[in-house]
Amino acid sequence: MNLSRYESIIVRLRTQLPFKLILTLLLYPVVYGPYQFLQVHHFFPATELLPGMFDRWIPFDARFTWIYLSIYLLMPIGPVLMKSRGQLYRYAAGILLISVLADAVFIFRPTFCPRPNSIGTGRFYQLLIAIDNPFHGLPSLHAAFALYAGLCATKMLRMFDRRIYLIAITWIWVTLILYSTLATKQHTFLDIAVGSTLGIAIYFAAFYARFSLNQKPLPPFVESKPQIIEPIA
Repeated sequence: MNLSRYESIIVRLRTQLPFKLILTLLLYPVVYGPYQFLQVHHFFPATELLPGMFDRWIPFDARFTWIYLSIYLLMPIGPVLMKSRGQLYRYAAGILLISVLADAVFIFRPTFCPRPNSIGTGRFYQLLIAIDNPFHGLPSLHAAFALYAGLCATKMLRMFDRRIYLIAITWIWVTLILYSTLATKQHTFLDIAVGSTLGIAIYFAAFYARFSLNQKPLPPFVESKPQIIEPIA
């Protein structure tokens, strides 16, 4: 039988659910642990990233903080809609590779972005600058993960719903997140450009490169049609 779009979403959410939860619990400390450690432990002098032409065009606006933080709602969309462990392994490999490459830059070429006066800004912005200091400007992990998450979400959405509006909403969301990194002065345009390039490159490396885990080839990243078993009359 043919499932409705909403039924397909529920099926995908429930498929491999324990594994998805375990993978999330493992990825979070592995990715954000080194990031937070390197924010307070610097092994080389940090370089200040001066604002460029595009950065001067975009005024500081702390109201975009909630859009900046909405990346944590965007990132799970792709993996929760995946149906096989092969897809989830590839997703995790991409996240880890982005993190490792960025951390290498943070270690040997640390940077920081000067921040505007935060007096009079709202709670969301105060929370943001309390948990995320000005270091780790380039490459922008926010941009890298936003592009990576957007591409993963688009890939999965196209598999069961080809209507363009969901994909359009996804990329409007990604664009707003990128803009918010500039509006909140968390990053410069150069950071965003490098981070976005990193996210796109790792996505194609993770989902289209041929590699194996535990000597077993991963299934190709294509949607398989469910087998329909007719009831015996």
